[in-house]
Amino acid sequence: MKKILCFGDSNTYGYIPQTGGRYGADERWTGILAERLFSYGYKIIEGGLNGRTTVFDDERSADRNGSNAILPLLKENDPVDIVLIMLGTNDCKTKFAADADMITAGMGVLISMIRAFSPDTRIFIIVPAEITGSVLYEDGDFDRDSIEKSCLLKDKYAALARERDCGCLCAGDIVKADPSDGVHLSAASHRLLAEELFRVIISE
Repeated sequence: MKKILCFGDSNTYGYIPQTGGRYGADERWTGILAERLFSYGYKIIEGGLNGRTTVFDDERSADRNGSNAILPLLKENDPVDIVLIMLGTNDCKTKFAADADMITAGMGVLISMIRAFSPDTRIFIIVPAEITGSVLYEDGDFDRDSIEKSCLLKDKYAALARERDCGCLCAGDIVKADPSDGVHLSAASHRLLAEELFRVIISE
């Protein structure tokens, strides 16, 4: 059975924007994708963690740096045929003072780490849905520059994908962040994203 690692943050974990809970396996995109792909011979490995960044250390949560987590996950599940990476939203937080180029460079580091460990693993970058203005009313982690940076990632990540021979899917072309918090996806959006990823994967 082929293995797909879904590596991301709270929108891969399945964070519910209204309650702070977690969507069930039949509601989050990773679980829906697992069900849809099972008969095609694929197994989904869920690697989503709230607050995860590409390469930035969070002083409040030492385990959130994605570059510290990707290799252990790959080693534990070796061989991994496909890695789907959806990261960058948390990198836009004001405390990291990272611009869109720095965030894209962080994604590039993760790609290099995957390729160094497993050169034949196929990598798909999923550009996160853009942050919306609702986030300004949350806990102050994001500001208007954060929103602007998140909007720049679509073109930056697409260019990186072309340069590094990765697949690329822009989640923002399919779904939008739930207006209740401006960051997280609704259950309906999880399903839409899963269905689009299903189509992409089986067409490979």
